[in-house]
Amino acid sequence: MEQPNREGQSPGRTSQGPECDGTPVDQECGLKRTHADLEYNLGRILLGPDLGAEKPLPSADPNPLPSSLSPPTLSDLGQPRKLPLTGTDKKYPLMKQRGFYSDILSPGSLDQIGEVCRGPCMNQDLLRQADLDQFTPNVRTFEIPEDFDDYLEQQHIGSTTQMLTQTDFPVQAYEPKVQVPFLVLPGQCPRKIEIERRKRLYLSLDINQLLADEGIDSNMLMPRHPDPQNPQTIEQGHDPLFPVYLPLKVFDNEEFDCRTPSEWINMGLEPGSQVRKPVPGKALLPTDDILGHEDPKSPKLKYEWCSVGVLDYDKEKKLYLVHKTDQNGLVRDESGKPILNGGVTAEGRPPLLTCQYWVPRIQLLFCAEDPHVFTQRVVQANALRKNTEALLLYNLYVDCMPSEGHQLISEQSLSKIKQWAMSTPRMRKGPSVLEHLSSLSREVNLDYERSMNKINFDQIVSSKPDTFSYVTLPKKEEEKVPRQGLVSVPNYPFREQKEDFTFVSLLTRPEVIMALSKVRAECNKVMGMSLFHSNLSKYSRLEEFEQIQSQTFSQVQMFLKDSWISTLKVAMRSSLRDMSKGWYNLYETSWEVYLMSKLHKLMELLKYMLQDTLRFLVQDSLASFSQFISDACCSVLDCPDHMVWGDDLINSPYRPRKNPLFIVDLVLDSSGVHYSTPLEHFETSLLNLFDKGILSTHAVPQLEKLVMEDIFISGDPLLESVGLHEPLVEELRAIIANAVRKAMIPLQAYAREYQKYLELNNNDIATFLKDYQTRCPTASEVREVVLTHLQEKEILDSSLPSSIIIGPFYINVDNVKQSLSKKRKALATSMLDILAKNLHKEVDSICEEFRSISRKIYEKPNSIEELAELREWMKGIPEKLVGQERIVKVMDDYQVMDEFFYNLSTEDFNDKWAASNWPSKILGQIEMVRQQHTEDEEKFRKIQIMDQNNFQEKLEGLQLVVAGFSTHVEIARAHEIANEVRRVKKQLKDCQQLAT
Repeated sequence: MEQPNREGQSPGRTSQGPECDGTPVDQECGLKRTHADLEYNLGRILLGPDLGAEKPLPSADPNPLPSSLSPPTLSDLGQPRKLPLTGTDKKYPLMKQRGFYSDILSPGSLDQIGEVCRGPCMNQDLLRQADLDQFTPNVRTFEIPEDFDDYLEQQHIGSTTQMLTQTDFPVQAYEPKVQVPFLVLPGQCPRKIEIERRKRLYLSLDINQLLADEGIDSNMLMPRHPDPQNPQTIEQGHDPLFPVYLPLKVFDNEEFDCRTPSEWINMGLEPGSQVRKPVPGKALLPTDDILGHEDPKSPKLKYEWCSVGVLDYDKEKKLYLVHKTDQNGLVRDESGKPILNGGVTAEGRPPLLTCQYWVPRIQLLFCAEDPHVFTQRVVQANALRKNTEALLLYNLYVDCMPSEGHQLISEQSLSKIKQWAMSTPRMRKGPSVLEHLSSLSREVNLDYERSMNKINFDQIVSSKPDTFSYVTLPKKEEEKVPRQGLVSVPNYPFREQKEDFTFVSLLTRPEVIMALSKVRAECNKVMGMSLFHSNLSKYSRLEEFEQIQSQTFSQVQMFLKDSWISTLKVAMRSSLRDMSKGWYNLYETSWEVYLMSKLHKLMELLKYMLQDTLRFLVQDSLASFSQFISDACCSVLDCPDHMVWGDDLINSPYRPRKNPLFIVDLVLDSSGVHYSTPLEHFETSLLNLFDKGILSTHAVPQLEKLVMEDIFISGDPLLESVGLHEPLVEELRAIIANAVRKAMIPLQAYAREYQKYLELNNNDIATFLKDYQTRCPTASEVREVVLTHLQEKEILDSSLPSSIIIGPFYINVDNVKQSLSKKRKALATSMLDILAKNLHKEVDSICEEFRSISRKIYEKPNSIEELAELREWMKGIPEKLVGQERIVKVMDDYQVMDEFFYNLSTEDFNDKWAASNWPSKILGQIEMVRQQHTEDEEKFRKIQIMDQNNFQEKLEGLQLVVAGFSTHVEIARAHEIANEVRRVKKQLKDCQQLAT
């Protein structure tokens, strides 16, 4: 059974047979066979597949190759040389899998090759493991040398396409103007190559050399002041004979220019940039800049063509502003900065530098301009100036010739001239006419004498051309006499052309012309309408604005669908109803005949007229509506996206051109600062109105079905109008959307300025006064808080407007202003309420104290001792009243409330003044009580005298009783007498107590 080839075995080899086993002899046989196999495969590669047809697979016999197969030829390097394949037997070799071969095939090559069947040694691919952290190299910081840029600049190896030359001119400013299509046929020169060729050609030409080849000295092109010391004479033979004095720019021919001035200046704009750089060129300028500005016509000046950068153009004076380049070819100002946008800044144009000049176009050659054409332009202007100066000199010669009395016009001829002049109809005759006629006669005589002198002068100069070589005679214009008095007209088949025109024209019947006139009149009325109300004089809410605009285009839509079409139908039928059958048969019933009639062409013409009318109506309405929105938003179009409004909330720098469109209310609530109408609704609403206005013209029926009543036309054909996605519509829609988005930016910035008032607006009064309600603040503290709130209120009243206009929006801020102001006022009033409450408690305490004093004062003494004690207590009351600081403090605190004009309640008001009046009231009560005490003292004194008398009598009675005890001697009455003694003793004790 045949074994498969092992991995790495050549396809041309077979498995080892039984005659070759693992013995040493067999190993030698295997080596010989391997050698033969290698030679056989190499021969097949070199000589092609034909080798296999000539000779079978070689055996292990190590005999050399037969003579029919010669060994391959070797090249000079020892490599096998491929044999050429010629004739019809040319075939490509088969590309089969091969083994690895050495350059030298020898019997000992296997020792050098090794195991050829093993395959190549391969290393494992570790690319996918490079993303692992363990194989990621650690980057350490390093210090960059200070002159690192110098190292980079020095490392320029070989040529490069990078622009190494520093320049202030854009690349496209060198590109000439070519008349070559952008896409050319094969074999023709491409546009870019033509531009590059001309650019290199123009830059290689020298304007000085080109003018010198034409015999023009650039320095002599500019007029100079004549030298009075050394005047130029004819004998000197200069060219020109006399110095030039007329400016060259007067004789410039602008037809040589291939671009307009704006196009030349705009060549400094790079694609996608708004910064305009200088345009390169050469200008005829003085070498001395200081003298060149002081006296441009000085004979000491020398003019040369200098490299300049063109900065700007003056349309009124038709002059270009040029700036001389420095030695590096750069256009820089005094500070070394590039000059951009013509040197114009926000402050305006600075004064001219010494190297800047305003020059005419004839003195300026752009680098993108053909120098040959510019040379011819200068040559032609110089020749025209030279001829003009010569003719001026010629007329000067003629004017200086003597003319008095030499050759006068004959009286007969002069009288005929006067007669013909006076015979003019409606000529008024009088002294003034005769005076004017006399002055005109003198002018005629003078002109006649000059003409005769001119004729004589021309004859003398023509007869002696060598003598008068410096005189230039004017060229005589030959008058061409026409060969015939009529204008020849070529043959023209007028009758046939008229018949052909009449056959195809609609304007051959007055009825058709009348119908077209009526339709045009109605169309003009519609074109004068507008789908939108673009002249609003007062701002409104967004809903009201939508309603106004919707009503406007709804009315126009109803007019177009009903009134307009009905009027056009009546106009067409009334104009064509009297026409007989033929081209314009309104009662035609056959559709094929109708298609061939002129009436069908007329209806097609009317359809296009009506569609044009609708298109003009929509386009004009959309343009006016977009302009209406743009005028209101014109001041906010340049606002940056993240603008900050600033501190001035009253004055607005964004005023519309006419009137604002929308009114919105500024709202402060728990959700933040926003407007009564969400801002995103404005863009959506305006674009919806924009689209609805267009769609309102999409339902207008065609006139053909209404006019041709006897022909069946299926459906309701509609007139075509402007589409929603036409380029012009998209452009106007983008203008409105951009204007509205830009208008939102300052509104949002203005609203953000009110975020600092959210805390005041959203929190209630109890939250602000919570700390003051839990404790009793002093009057001074309350005063400071109230003053703070009132000052904040004044700041709010002065810093917040009642309304403000920002672009198309009228913002009502009065509600927010009043709310915040009232909140500040309420906070101040609430603080005063807290103070009034505290003072009321203090006043109640004071009044209660005084009431207790008053009650004690009015207590009735029951004895002289109580009276004395009461008097002693009353003596200290005035001292207490004089040092009553609580009343003073309370009154001072009430002064704080009076300072803010706080309106006390009736109870608080009465208690305040009652507390203030208590000291004087107490003093009055003391005076009244003192009088009463005097009476009570007199009464107690009388009572005391009576008591003393009674006491004396009682003592005397007791004394008699005590003295009578000595008379009692009876023992039997001892108990009775003892009781009596005890009773007397008790009375004595009572008397003793009364005595004390």
